[in-house]
Amino acid sequence: MGMNSVVIVGAGGFGREVLEIFKAQNQISMVWNILGFIDENEKLHGKETNGYPVLGGLEWLKAHNNTNLGCICAIGNCEIRKQVVERLQAMGIKFYNAIHPSVIMSEFVELGEDIVICAGVVLTVNIVLGNHVQINANCSIGHDAIIGNYCSLLPMVIVNGNDQLGEGVYVGTGANFIHEVSVGEWTTVGAGTVVIKDIPAKVVAVGVPAKVIKVKE
Repeated sequence: MGMNSVVIVGAGGFGREVLEIFKAQNQISMVWNILGFIDENEKLHGKETNGYPVLGGLEWLKAHNNTNLGCICAIGNCEIRKQVVERLQAMGIKFYNAIHPSVIMSEFVELGEDIVICAGVVLTVNIVLGNHVQINANCSIGHDAIIGNYCSLLPMVIVNGNDQLGEGVYVGTGANFIHEVSVGEWTTVGAGTVVIKDIPAKVVAVGVPAKVIKVKE
């Protein structure tokens, strides 16, 4: 079985972290032909990032698309990630998942596409991760949780059983959710926040316990 050729969309800090996930997977089994990065910043084109080239912008992918080529979107901002993903979808680009070998995950976890799961993450049972989700290092997700499309969980977030995060929820480092709470779509939960009741859509919530401090436009 041949290797899959992959490019990382986004040559920033998180892109470099995703690169390390692919390299760690290859240390166990050589399954990835890592071609390099894609970035819309033309100043980066032709340069190297951590030993891999920045090949060009999204148009490079369109010009080189084939059945063995795929990408992963390593853009941390949820809104921008959705915009870029929609452009990639329009081009017919395939998406891969990047899951660090240290991740603990049961067989009863449903994964979408274009998912990043970093080192040290624990996913228990009967969890659903939507498409284009990013789970940063050392997060824990409990049973029957649902993480919607385009969500981002920064390091050390704890999601408990039966929690639900709507599309595009951005969760800061070290936030905690008690059992059976929900967060509406495109809401931001600040670092260190403790969520003890439902949070509506399109707001910013911070504090212990969580309190809405801003309504997004």
